Amino acid sequence: MAKAAAKVGGTSCIRFVMFDAEVAEGEIGQITQAIQNALRGPSQVSVQRLPNPTALKAPEANGHDQSADVEAPSDEEILDVTPTPAPRQPRARRTVAKMPKVISIDMESDVSFASFANGKDAGSQHKKFLIVAAWLAEHRNTPAVTEDHVFTCFKSIGWPLNIPDFGQPLRDIKTKRQFFEKSDKGYEINHLGLAYVKKLGGENGAT
Repeated sequence: MAKAAAKVGGTSCIRFVMFDAEVAEGEIGQITQAIQNALRGPSQVSVQRLPNPTALKAPEANGHDQSADVEAPSDEEILDVTPTPAPRQPRARRTVAKMPKVISIDMESDVSFASFANGKDAGSQHKKFLIVAAWLAEHRNTPAVTEDHVFTCFKSIGWPLNIPDFGQPLRDIKTKRQFFEKSDKGYEINHLGLAYVKKLGGENGAT
């Protein structure tokens, strides 16, 4: 019998063996199979390479998969989940301006407010407010006006009072037109404001 043994990285060795045997009938198949296996050479052993231990997840490295301990939610639990509504933002509180009041002002002595305003271009709220401020400064020795001064003059002459905030035009005239100066007593009309009122016409304009 010839048998070859292979060595990795070396030379091959061949062993040739002659034998003579008497076998019983029916055993020749087993002998033939043994000879074929011997001639086939040593069987190769497949080696399975293990993954790097550092690549294992922490639960697997400890020999226990913690994810298996977490019970998956049932279909009923999933269907019963109701989204939590977002909290409603509180509405900003609207500040309502205080309604002005009538104060004591001599409206009739010369020069009266009605005669002062007569014939003047009072086509806007800002013009009306400036007319009031100019009359008070020139004929009533009141250089600083407030919402109450304006409200009283408007009411005396019958000008519309449907103004949500009587202080807003005063602030606008100071900021945008710069015809007022702010003081602790109110809004004082300056020389630019007085000159503007003179251009609005009328016989009794500011002097």
